[in-house]
Amino acid sequence: MIRTRSRFLRLSGAGAPRRGWALAAAALVAALWTALALMARGIVPGGWELTARLFAVALPLTWVGVWAVLVLASRSSRLMLYRGVATTLSVLLVLLVLELPAALGLLHWTILFRRATGEGTDYGTAYVYDAELSFRRIPGLSWTGRPQSDVEQGSGLPRTATEPITFTYDRWGYRNAVEMERADVVLLGDSYVEGWYVSDEQTVAARLSALLDRPVASLGVAGYGTLQALRVLRGDALERRPRAVVWFFFEGNDLYDDQTFENYLLAEPPGEEETIPHPDGLAAAHGWSERSFAVNAVRYLRRWAHPLVPNRSRWWALLPGRTGPEARIDFADYAAVPWRRYEADRWATARAAFEEGRALARAEGISLAFVYVPTKYRVYWQLVELPPESPMEPWRPWRELPRLFRDFCAAERAPCLDLTQPFQRAARAGAEVYARTDTHWSPEGHALAAAEVDELLAKIDRLWDDREPGTPPTP
Repeated sequence: MIRTRSRFLRLSGAGAPRRGWALAAAALVAALWTALALMARGIVPGGWELTARLFAVALPLTWVGVWAVLVLASRSSRLMLYRGVATTLSVLLVLLVLELPAALGLLHWTILFRRATGEGTDYGTAYVYDAELSFRRIPGLSWTGRPQSDVEQGSGLPRTATEPITFTYDRWGYRNAVEMERADVVLLGDSYVEGWYVSDEQTVAARLSALLDRPVASLGVAGYGTLQALRVLRGDALERRPRAVVWFFFEGNDLYDDQTFENYLLAEPPGEEETIPHPDGLAAAHGWSERSFAVNAVRYLRRWAHPLVPNRSRWWALLPGRTGPEARIDFADYAAVPWRRYEADRWATARAAFEEGRALARAEGISLAFVYVPTKYRVYWQLVELPPESPMEPWRPWRELPRLFRDFCAAERAPCLDLTQPFQRAARAGAEVYARTDTHWSPEGHALAAAEVDELLAKIDRLWDDREPGTPPTP
């Protein structure tokens, strides 16, 4: 009896310190996630990038902390330690098995994760190299999914898209649900014309075709600047023998995309094998870091942990008069860049492309109109309220580029349309012309752009009445 009681006292005395250490380890794990949650909510200092990095570090630390608690709280700490080491080694072995095919280029976990979550094809890699244009969309590609918006993808936010989006490309790699060897109207431009974040039937081309009751071919490709659009005009656009061509110019990145294309022209052209379309697009050439299971798993865990550790977009504001999370609207940082000599030089390149396109259209008897596409921030910047200490406070839209665009249109006597004011009027009236969590037009924005272009083309059409076929108007 005395011997049994003495043994119990020795065990309880030895167990008390371990239980104390176990509670301390549990408290550290809880404190780690509490700090991350507070940091993500802006209560504790720390930016979005720091929160994302600490989240990745917190995962292995939590694993170690949980096993530390189990070992210290166990009656048989040595046995629990063996189990912890064995489980950890097993997990590492499984990770190695999952990573090995990615390292050897046999599996691409980004693609597999997107398929498993119903996001559809990766819009950012669904290209094939092209000797003439640098890149184009995969011909005949068609996919449906609920992808993240560009802001959601860049900030690790959960998806907000509730309905699937369908993307259909023709045999030339342009987003047209119907093959069109001939079209009365052709649209040139980048992702705004191509229609990121809207379905096939919601794009500006589809809306305009319904308004005109004429075939309208969309030859816009995400990432194209004015130099690539000029080559599309010279080739695929003219082959469709259009009556009118509408060239959309996006102020946000078309100037910089031209620089990228010029750099491509200086480099060695792609080999013949590189111009053969691959089902995975440019992702087929990705290395281990893009294919990695661990990297993708952490990325998706970060999204799924949003209720505990909220993700935040870098640049957002509030729409006055509205309440709830829906009152927030996200932006890209286009307006953070001031107008410099570099941008002025890039505009000179873009204007030269416009002038060459104008001369080419005149020679072919085609009416060419230009459309100025404003950034989302230009449309909303006088309507939104910035949060305290917002990094967007010093942002100002360029004053120079819209003026230069107007001067070009006046000098060339070219039909032109600036979408800034129509979009601002619609936004003031409560219309959502841009997606809340994306920098591109919403379905409502595409419909508005199509209506404005329809009016522009109606004015041009009146100038054709007394002219011989094939004779271009002179606005």
